[in-house]
Amino acid sequence: MIEILFLLLPLAFYSGWKAAKKNNLKQCVESNKLADDYVKGVNYLLSEKPDKALEVFINHPDVDEYTAETYLLLGNMFRNRGEVDRALRLHQNLMARSSLSKDQKAAVMFALGEDYLAAGMLDRAEGVFQELLNTTPRAVNACVPLRQIYEQTHEWEKAIDATICLQQKKLPIAYQKLIAHYYSEMADVEMEQGNLHKVEEFIAKAYKSYKKSARVMVLQADLQERKKNYKQAFKLYLKALTNDAHLLAPLFKKITTVATKIGKIKEFEMLLFELYGHDNSALAYLLELVRLDSSTHIATEFLLEDLKNKRLDIYSISKSIDILQTNKKCSEDEKLSLIKFALDHYLQGKAAFQCLNCGYQMQDYLWRCPACYQWDKVSHA
Repeated sequence: MIEILFLLLPLAFYSGWKAAKKNNLKQCVESNKLADDYVKGVNYLLSEKPDKALEVFINHPDVDEYTAETYLLLGNMFRNRGEVDRALRLHQNLMARSSLSKDQKAAVMFALGEDYLAAGMLDRAEGVFQELLNTTPRAVNACVPLRQIYEQTHEWEKAIDATICLQQKKLPIAYQKLIAHYYSEMADVEMEQGNLHKVEEFIAKAYKSYKKSARVMVLQADLQERKKNYKQAFKLYLKALTNDAHLLAPLFKKITTVATKIGKIKEFEMLLFELYGHDNSALAYLLELVRLDSSTHIATEFLLEDLKNKRLDIYSISKSIDILQTNKKCSEDEKLSLIKFALDHYLQGKAAFQCLNCGYQMQDYLWRCPACYQWDKVSHA
């Protein structure tokens, strides 16, 4: 609560300065009352009595340009502390003040919308932000929370409009990518319902928004797979995977299925080898391909060498054990030794302990987590 103290104490000085400028006794008394009220409010806050402090602040009739800004900051601070109800009370009270300037009203309205959003009252938040845009066209910052709302409610067309309203001229790459995702979400829905014509329409719009989108490539491949154009689907899947290697996990099964149908397993295997050259995690999928398709003949020599010398992830080690089990050239002792080498490499640099509360990892045991400050929550990772 100390940060609120630093926020509100200047008001006491301000009110004293204001009192010094007054010429008549009545105005002096009113200004001194303002100072007294704020001191009383600060005392309540320091005594952990925020509701009584709120009563003092919102019942004071005199709100000018300076105090309005402080009220606004105080409300935002309540919201950031998770005290959304108090933030709402303060901002709603401030909104009713006739002494606010146009810019201040816009700022308070935005804060009120954020309060509703934090409280999960999406309809009210949307209404406030829409009204803000209607009354203050310059307040394009309202488009950001509107976009967040529409993402939560899966209203993708509205999310697109909210993104466009942020930048009326040429959209930056980040916004182009967002819009491509929104059109892709709509395409996914139509794909599930079998409306392939609508899928094509949304894919075209997504592609127009951002031509390099790996997700759009995957959608194009999915569409061709649904149409039984397996060769085209295979090319598009590989193009998407080359564009973004992180897609290997979700695409592996799709590519394997299509590649099997058109006899392109070897080509997929070659791509996996290439990916493995840059990312050790690709090994697990390469070995899974060996297990699924007996026609693949991957030399095990590279695997034996990599188990000794490379730091593989735990999934790759697991798949390697499957391959070792079928290797007749290695003795059981040699296999165990290779597995131990691989596990030792895997454990190098791994955190020994982890906080059960927030997940923070550390090498040494600590009674108190340095990230979330919880006691007795550290356990072996």
